[in-house]
Amino acid sequence: MQRLTLAAALAATSVSMLTGTARADQMYAVDASVDSLYIFDSDTGATIRTIGPLNPDPARYVTPISMAVTASGLIFVINNSPAGDEGLSRVDPTTGLATHIGGDVRGSIAIGPGGVLYGTDLGGRLGTVSSSTGTVRLLGGSRLPRLFGLDYNTRDGFFYGITSASPGSIPELLKINPSTGALVATIPLSTTIVGSAPGSIAFQRDGDLVMTENGRRLWEIDIVTGLTTLRAVTADIPQGLGLFCVADFNRDGELDLFDFLAFQNAFDDGDLAADLDGDGVLTIFDFLAFQNEFDAGC
Repeated sequence: MQRLTLAAALAATSVSMLTGTARADQMYAVDASVDSLYIFDSDTGATIRTIGPLNPDPARYVTPISMAVTASGLIFVINNSPAGDEGLSRVDPTTGLATHIGGDVRGSIAIGPGGVLYGTDLGGRLGTVSSSTGTVRLLGGSRLPRLFGLDYNTRDGFFYGITSASPGSIPELLKINPSTGALVATIPLSTTIVGSAPGSIAFQRDGDLVMTENGRRLWEIDIVTGLTTLRAVTADIPQGLGLFCVADFNRDGELDLFDFLAFQNAFDDGDLAADLDGDGVLTIFDFLAFQNEFDAGC
């Protein structure tokens, strides 16, 4: 393979990107069939890279039901395993291994205003969550229905949660005030659940809300009308979602020159992790795609 240097790639960034296509956001998820962290395409549902199991013991970390990813790339999950790992855990983004924290947070978590971790307690009430202890500090709102997913919409400043639903029933999207924890609106979805339950929800950077379903389906949800549109049928069972930052290539939580160097090293080694345009080969367009991701930030 011909070596393409970092200097050459940077010099080529003036080349028009009109020949390429916009890529959907990549997202972290836990594959509920094997409880392993992986990355998937939020448009097609295709698995991009499998990272690794939350625990080598298959009896641990059974079907984490919610995920929150900070802007610096820290991953937290809520686990409903009865094996002593219930509550909050932190996940290593490079290996997938989970470290149990505990606490009284249950149900769903999300990164909210100011980069603070939020979640619901055992009683279903929303509050801020200590990332070191898993303890919930309640906001004062009333008890919410059981949530299978929670995420913060930076565009309108509200949390959105998806309720539990059995096969053939219709889940509801809840709009929640992040200051008080109070329920603002309830929006029924336009379709019934085919699989066992909703998997989780997450907002893309463009504001679209996606939902996974344990029947291996990926949906887009209109947060005003509740209209659900099927995007894809997935090979894996994604549960617990969070945005993956492509530009933070070395996974240190910072965007800097070292990410360019890490990307170049992967490119030179023939590592398809550097295939950012998804065409199966490493070319100048992967450098251009990386530059665009870096400019967009996380």
